[in-house]
Parts: sequence; C-alpha cells; structure tokens
Amino acid sequence: MKKLQTFLDKSSTLIAAILCGVMMAILLANVILRYIPGIGGFKWYMEGGQYLNVFSMLLAGIGITVQRTHLHVELVDTLAAKNPSFAKIHKAIVSLFIILFYAIMTYSGWMLCTKAKQAVSTMPQFTMGQVYTIFPIAGALCTLAAIVDLIIQLTDNNKEEENK
Repeated sequence: MKKLQTFLDKSSTLIAAILCGVMMAILLANVILRYIPGIGGFKWYMEGGQYLNVFSMLLAGIGITVQRTHLHVELVDTLAAKNPSFAKIHKAIVSLFIILFYAIMTYSGWMLCTKAKQAVSTMPQFTMGQVYTIFPIAGALCTLAAIVDLIIQLTDNNKEEENK
C-alpha cells in the first residue's frame, strides 16, 4: 500500500508540475505573440491558463492527502498527541471525512460534466462538459489516495500495538 501511496503522490505531483509548466508556456508565448504584427496571440490563452491552473491544483489534492498537509485544528491535534487512543480515533475520523468530501466531489463533478453540454468554452472544440471532467477524475484519485492513507494508518497502528 505504501508503494501505491508513493506512486500516487509522485505521479500527481509530476502531472501538476507539467500542467503548471504548460500554463506558463502558453502565457509566455501569448505575451510574445501579442507584439508580433498580424498574429496578436491566442484568443483562448486566459481561459486555457485558468483551466490548467485549476487542473493542477485539483491534482495537488492527492499530494496533500498523501502527505497529510491539509488544514488541522491545532487544539484537537494537541489533545490527540496527549492521548494515544484518542489520536487513533482522531486520525480515522479525519480520514473518513476526507474520503466523504472527495466522494461528494467526484459525484458532483460527474453530474456537472454530464449535464454541461453547452459549448461556452473559448478553447477550440471543447464543450464545458469536457472541461469539467477533471472534477470526477481528480475526485476519484483523491478518494483513492485518502482510502489508501486510511488503510496505511490502520495497519500501522495495529503494528505499533503488537510491538508494545
């Protein structure tokens, strides 16, 4: 499971970095092309950059889940650190809520992309439904990462108890 977790983290980080790089290349190329007479740049550069930025941030959610760097309530973390049995319950509850959040995001994203058939996008030949497919994809991958993290936590906790 830890190999799968590492693979999810590294691959999502790589893909998010590539998407950010492509976004920067499009924006830079558009700035340069704007000053060349007769070309004027891409009509879709702003929307393309926004989509790539959102896509990369959604995929970064996998890394946040795997590395456990999401938001925390400091008071609860402090109390959990003082009581080992509460710490295990706390980790499980947090993981379950993360899984629930990403499952809702996956379902809602699927409903959004199946209903958005209009061609409002300025990007060539894309409908908004096609653009929105990142929501169920990223949601499903984040859900998988959260489930893997929960399984790792539960199995590591059992190993710690056996060693005592």
